[in-house]
Amino acid sequence: MRRRWLVIGGSAIGGLVVLSVVAVLLFYGRIGIWVLRTRVMPKVAAKLDRDVEVGTIEVRRGRAILRDVVIRGPNDIGAPLLRIDRVAVEFDFWDSLLGNATVHEIELTGAAASLVRGDDDNFSDLIERLRPSDGSEDAATSPSGGLRPERVIIEDASVEVRDSSAGVTFIAAGIAGDLVPDEPVVLVVREIEAASDLGPSASLRNAKVSFDPRDLITTARVELAGGTVALWPGMALTGLTGTIAQRSKPGQFAIDLVGGYGGVEGELWSANGWLDPRARAGKINIRADRFTFDRISPVLEGSPIKDYDKTSVSAEFTVGLEEGRGTFHGDFDLVGLNVSHRILAKDVVRDISAKGSIKGSFDQRERIVEVERARLSSGGVDYQLEGYVRLAGGVDPENGLVRSFDRIGGRLRIPSIPCQTVLESIPTAFIPHLKGFTLSGMFATDANIAIDWEDLNKVVLGGSVGLRGCKVTSAPERLSHKRLDRTFEHEVEVGKDKYEMIIVGNESLDFVPVWDVSRHLLNSFMTTEDSSFYKHRGFIVREFRTALIKDLQVGYFKYGASSITMQTVKNVFLDREKTLSRKFQELFLTWYIETRLSKDRIFEIYVNAIEYGPGLYGLKRAAKTYFGKHPRDLNPVEAAFFSTLLPAPKRRYKQFCKGKLNRFTENKIQRILKLMLKRERLTQEEYDEAVVTPLEFWEEKGKLCKVRPWWKRKS
Repeated sequence: MRRRWLVIGGSAIGGLVVLSVVAVLLFYGRIGIWVLRTRVMPKVAAKLDRDVEVGTIEVRRGRAILRDVVIRGPNDIGAPLLRIDRVAVEFDFWDSLLGNATVHEIELTGAAASLVRGDDDNFSDLIERLRPSDGSEDAATSPSGGLRPERVIIEDASVEVRDSSAGVTFIAAGIAGDLVPDEPVVLVVREIEAASDLGPSASLRNAKVSFDPRDLITTARVELAGGTVALWPGMALTGLTGTIAQRSKPGQFAIDLVGGYGGVEGELWSANGWLDPRARAGKINIRADRFTFDRISPVLEGSPIKDYDKTSVSAEFTVGLEEGRGTFHGDFDLVGLNVSHRILAKDVVRDISAKGSIKGSFDQRERIVEVERARLSSGGVDYQLEGYVRLAGGVDPENGLVRSFDRIGGRLRIPSIPCQTVLESIPTAFIPHLKGFTLSGMFATDANIAIDWEDLNKVVLGGSVGLRGCKVTSAPERLSHKRLDRTFEHEVEVGKDKYEMIIVGNESLDFVPVWDVSRHLLNSFMTTEDSSFYKHRGFIVREFRTALIKDLQVGYFKYGASSITMQTVKNVFLDREKTLSRKFQELFLTWYIETRLSKDRIFEIYVNAIEYGPGLYGLKRAAKTYFGKHPRDLNPVEAAFFSTLLPAPKRRYKQFCKGKLNRFTENKIQRILKLMLKRERLTQEEYDEAVVTPLEFWEEKGKLCKVRPWWKRKS
């Protein structure tokens, strides 16, 4: 009987075991989901000290799939610390029945990490929390329990790092890797983008990241291939190849890179040094061994630079960073530069060579770049420069307020040097009319400028240009003051691409000496063109500042500060090309003429050589044409009218053709008369009479207008 009950009991227990196994097998998935949600996920959350959310869970024998996994922390900004589209876990099924699952493999697909650095960050504490066991603990009793995988596969992951303290944003996408515990980690990254608040940005299409999890601080290493760093618009370092690796000091990265420019292949520069992003410190040495510009011809296409194979350059710079404040210093050597640009000169300016050095600093928070010292040596002349740029948005060091407008300032010095050396240092194509001049004496310059866009009336433009220490000992015949001291021929434009020679001097019937010109005309021209003509030495210094302010207000170079002497030089010696070359030569020749000719002679040439209408040159012809008078007989109103013709006589002569002034000219004549009275160039009686005197053109006015203007004729 007893045996019978034992048999029956044994059968029952066996049946219960079988039923239990069947039940476990039938409800394994639900049990697995319950275990993951109630046991495993809380354990992971406790390990990370973060909130862990899971969308859906699917469990089969030896495999679990989790979708829409989100890990959040208190310092996350915007996106969560980590979001994973899919987590697939392979584990030992039979062990799991005993409550001790051994994880073989975890596959992460579509993981996106969003890391934040600044006053608070959302990930630094995880480094210690996730540090692997050193082997002293058994896996089953270690903090991660038996869930430590034998292998982790990562596919299509991405990382975004936003570092507000350094002003840097970093994004890496297309990350893939195969991780095995206690073995070096290797990740492949398809795309990397980085940007800085200061402007430079970087991109990379392929990189390999490796590190040993047991010693992350000293083993992290990035191998780059095909990267680009955009320093500023139009200037990019490309083809970056090399490594960025952790140094022995925590947080520091050793940098060893080479590359080219603008997509051009080849190793044209190298960069070596170290960087500590967290401490905002580092030092990078950048070196470019000498190469000719034909190596980077694709970058230069369309630029003003010509004859690439004749130009070469070498450079070496060091950039340092400490607590967000940077320093830079370096040297460069440029040989054989050829430049062609319509603003620079009419012809190619060839064979420019220069050596230079620079030292300065920049502050990211204050947004200030300062050039402590810059030196440029070209043609035997040393140029010394110092200056600053203070960008809007930076903190002003004087008052701690955020700057709303840009400010710039600078100082240029040229130590004392023979005047002839300075002249010979300038390329011939830039000063074609000045070749043949010889100078004696010593030249020196000390000039400064400061511009605050918040208040342009505070513009500073001062210093001195030391031409006064120079003297012309000989000049080319065509430009010699001796030629202008007597009757000379002057080429003028009388039609489109059509020129004629006119005679300026007593041998011409159209010439009028300055003493035979109405004082009202001379006073009117000085009122509108050059009020202090008889006092200055060719340059209206205060007008340079006024013109600069007006140019800054309109946003381009519209206004000039031409004295009567400068206009005379432009009309008699130079063509009308609008280039820096012409302006520079105009300044030189103005200085020269002012040192050799009397003011009366300069004014005499001026009124006899300028244009008063299409093809109408010389005051005597103009006075006869417009008013049927000799220049000595012009009244204040007629004199003021001639001032209104400048600087557009071809266009403004049309009033003469119509026999009637437009409103603009009428008002301008009145303003000129008021200024002449104010400056005591008219008596009150003369002014009172002038304001009621109508302007009457000569009755034969139609003669000038019967011929169709040359610029409207068809060629």
